[in-house]
Amino acid sequence: MKKFFTLFIMLAVTMLSYGQTGNQLWWGYVNGSEKTSGLGVQKADVYHCAIFIPGNHCIAGGKTIRSVRFGLVAPNATNCKVWLASSLPATVDKNSTLQMADVAATELGKQQIEVALPTAYAIPAEGVYVGYSFTVSDVVYQADAYPILIAGTDQPNSLLIKTDNLVPEWSDMYGSGYGALYMQVLLEGEFADNTATPSITGEYYAQLGGSTQVAVSLLNNGASPLTSIDYTITTDGVAGAEQHLELESPIAFNNSGRATIEVAADAEAGSKTKTLTVTKVNGQANNAPVTTSDFTLITLEKLIARNVAVEQFTGTGCGWCPRGHVGMAKMREAFGDRFIGIAIHQYSNQSSDAMYLAPSKYANHGLNGAPSCRLNRGESMDPYYGSGEDVLYDMQQALAVPALAEVSVSGVMDPNKTKIDAKATLTPLIAGNYTLEFVAVADGLTGTGAGWQQTNYYSSQYASQTGITKSSLPEDLQYLFDLRSTFTGTFNDVAIASSYVSSKNQVEKLTLTANEEREVSYTITMPTYTKLKNALKDDQIYVVALLVDAQGKIVQAAKQQVSIADPTGIEDVKSMADAQPTDVYTLDGRKSSNAQRGLQIVRLSDGRTVKVVK
Repeated sequence: MKKFFTLFIMLAVTMLSYGQTGNQLWWGYVNGSEKTSGLGVQKADVYHCAIFIPGNHCIAGGKTIRSVRFGLVAPNATNCKVWLASSLPATVDKNSTLQMADVAATELGKQQIEVALPTAYAIPAEGVYVGYSFTVSDVVYQADAYPILIAGTDQPNSLLIKTDNLVPEWSDMYGSGYGALYMQVLLEGEFADNTATPSITGEYYAQLGGSTQVAVSLLNNGASPLTSIDYTITTDGVAGAEQHLELESPIAFNNSGRATIEVAADAEAGSKTKTLTVTKVNGQANNAPVTTSDFTLITLEKLIARNVAVEQFTGTGCGWCPRGHVGMAKMREAFGDRFIGIAIHQYSNQSSDAMYLAPSKYANHGLNGAPSCRLNRGESMDPYYGSGEDVLYDMQQALAVPALAEVSVSGVMDPNKTKIDAKATLTPLIAGNYTLEFVAVADGLTGTGAGWQQTNYYSSQYASQTGITKSSLPEDLQYLFDLRSTFTGTFNDVAIASSYVSSKNQVEKLTLTANEEREVSYTITMPTYTKLKNALKDDQIYVVALLVDAQGKIVQAAKQQVSIADPTGIEDVKSMADAQPTDVYTLDGRKSSNAQRGLQIVRLSDGRTVKVVK
């Protein structure tokens, strides 16, 4: 049933923490500082949304609920009610719920709606469902099509949805990448203090004799702001000395913040699991039920700079995708060749998007809403805002991770643009099983008529529906407000072909040996769709190599402009210009120490591979 729900626009909404006293705190699976998105079935329907609060929850367990707070900005929302239930009701009414309160019609359309329960409710041991229901009578505006506000990250029990018509069964959206329901409850009771739960994600790398910076997320479950921690690092069962860290900024209740700790490399190259234990909070013993987080430290003999492949789900029919184009452009400008953009046009079909690439012709990227992206196939995020306020921060974090292999790539395209003979050279630092994927991408694509018109919901023509004003947009998005609701753009980083055929990568799986060079070749079949083929420019076509580990993450990526093959298949040495030969091979692929008389294959310093007659 999850497929019926689709995403809407990012909205800047903040839940204000008013009405709190010493023994009352607003709590939810969101903290209220996140940007929100909309979720909906895009049709008139009756919606029901809920969260579940377990009776043993580390914060809410044993507390009393006084009020519920949420947002509902759909102009055509009516008949809204807040309710509590011991189980998810098939029919939401007074007979199937513990309590139900009407929401005044004058409150609807607000980003902050606060409703007091008829009676304060003590959360029982078996837990309780907290929800709200409403009717969308007509879909006129975007907010009517996507009326459920969501925010933050996926968490269990945080997003449960059904509708009366299109999705009649309750759907648990955990794991869908949508985040949590934008709802909080006013809890009353005794709250523990000096409580912090650490979380470390990903792997970290250090060079022998050095150290690395490890990013720690700290969730403050205590009533007082979190200002400092003491911690230990345990390796092979042995805890190191306790260390103290003052945080740059205090972390408020029910909020997460980042801290950075320095961790020394191990004495030998290899991978080890380590445990961070937060022993003290604000100088006092940590009262959190979970005080530890494991992470992996990989110690390497040398560090190799990692390029970042940014795979973006987009399309000309996606009205919010112009911000994705801006995000990709600013990453490209900020990070140059270390940014490898791959814009996958799969939102619309080929008749409305000349750059459409069938899902069977590319890896399963797992991206749901557009625009969205993944960096080196990590977590899904917005290509403009990233995981928070700015995707450039996420890029900096990704670029700081060393690569596990050296990768170079070259490609030669035939003059008729029917194929690219691609070749990658791989030298891994760690032995293992890998997958190699080739992708052809193009810049400067543009055209006229159907297939080249980008939909633009940021246009002033949509302002009455979206509520967007030019001044409300970030500066680098404001120009979109002045463009029409559809405009002819110039598209870069567009994926036009890959090594996938019928949803299967045609490059054989690889077992690589550490520090041993391996060459892999593949011929990419170029697109035949006339509108796209005619838009391709010889000097703006590139070949990308993606080396993927057994866990599905991109460990290194490389990109190179393709060269155009000479019609005779032979290039004279004089045509090499400033490029210098780096390797010489016989026609059967054997490496030679120097050039021989006759025809041979020469790899050049600019990445090209050419046939040369001596």
